[in-house]
Amino acid sequence: MFDRVLPVIAIVGRPNVGKSTLFNRIIKKRQAIVGDRPGVTVDRLEVEFRIGDELCVLVDTGGIGESQHGEMQYAIDMQVEAALDVADVVMFAVDALAGVTPVDHAIAQKLRKAGRPVIMVVNKAENPDLATDFFALGMGEPLPVSAAHGQGMLPLMAALAKAIPRYDIKDAPSEIKPSARITVIGRPNVGKSTLINAWLGKERMVVSPIAGTTRDAIDSDLPYGDGFIRLVDTAGQRKSGRISDVIEFVARVKAVQAFRRADAAVMVLDGGEGIVEQDMRLMQLAQDEGCALIVAVNKVDLLTEEEWKYFAERLNFRMRGMTEIPVYRIAAKHKKGVKKLMQHAIHAAKSNSFQVSTGELNRWLEAAERKQFAPSAEGAIVRLKYALQIDTSPPTLKIFSNRPTGIKASYIRYLEQDFRQHFRLPGVPVRLRFDKTDNPYEGKSNSEGKSKGRSRKDR
Repeated sequence: MFDRVLPVIAIVGRPNVGKSTLFNRIIKKRQAIVGDRPGVTVDRLEVEFRIGDELCVLVDTGGIGESQHGEMQYAIDMQVEAALDVADVVMFAVDALAGVTPVDHAIAQKLRKAGRPVIMVVNKAENPDLATDFFALGMGEPLPVSAAHGQGMLPLMAALAKAIPRYDIKDAPSEIKPSARITVIGRPNVGKSTLINAWLGKERMVVSPIAGTTRDAIDSDLPYGDGFIRLVDTAGQRKSGRISDVIEFVARVKAVQAFRRADAAVMVLDGGEGIVEQDMRLMQLAQDEGCALIVAVNKVDLLTEEEWKYFAERLNFRMRGMTEIPVYRIAAKHKKGVKKLMQHAIHAAKSNSFQVSTGELNRWLEAAERKQFAPSAEGAIVRLKYALQIDTSPPTLKIFSNRPTGIKASYIRYLEQDFRQHFRLPGVPVRLRFDKTDNPYEGKSNSEGKSKGRSRKDR
């Protein structure tokens, strides 16, 4: 988990200038960037990488708008808009072989108005002299590179290192740690800010929509009991946009930042609008990033009992493939249900740091296997020998088996669900790792570990 916002670098440029190649060269591996169909969750929009000792996030805006609109200028507008919403530094990629184009001029004009730090990257410049033409764009010194061949990357990385901001770590070792870190997520206008203001008991500072002011995340500390709760901000998600994929791009990048700094996420839904695909993607992303998750259905005061019943049925149907996620009804504007929701969010955050003794863990594993044995693997019996907890946030277990590669996905889901139910961890993601290693306690003098290891291994 990160205790700070990581600097974000975004790549923009017209099609076919080599943005994805540049992306892959910077992170030093091939990475899928854009999905095959618009509106579908891509494999990765963002990847963490290091510039020296500084951990950063690199995002690629390539593909935004291009697959849905044949008009190139419209696609470019979408890319620049998305980049400016998420980035601290923008890499403006151009094509040395094609020279300066009218589209390049249009992008440069938009970037100049935004006032964001920009590094001009002249790709396909095996001949560095070709970069001089791009001084005409007025974006500072062009850096000639060849992403395909790795040429010119050292000066580019040096320029990035100089341009990225250094965010202060809020949770310094000398400071008191919050008892829980909670982030509130959801689509625009579902009531996220209203909920946070209700928790804080005051109107929080509103982020200006003017370019250059929407990036900084302002976390809020809320006194609670003998300590305090940290509300992790998602850095001003946009309330409007010209096409849906820009909104989702921005929401995803900022949500990932928040998830990696939080113990639990509260997904706010609008009771009057229902649940849509973007809601499902955000919820799945929260769990993929290791956040405990609870759902708050807002504006339920506007629903009749019959309408709520229909909403709940649809919600249960849409979440059928996810973990057991608690759902709560609130009316944030009238502060109804918000106190109880906070209590549940804190419980979820603390549950995400759940730790269990090795003895208790193996008693659960033995009981779970007795209730339902693992399916055979190509006719061979699969047995679970022993388990250790190796991490928290989320709880991560290593389970030793005689045939770890033969354990089916359906049985893994069963174990995850049974673990959550047994230890009362609703909404908490569980990670299971399987290994074919001898029981580490076998042969030790500890009688409990010895008996447990032998009994489970020799069955």
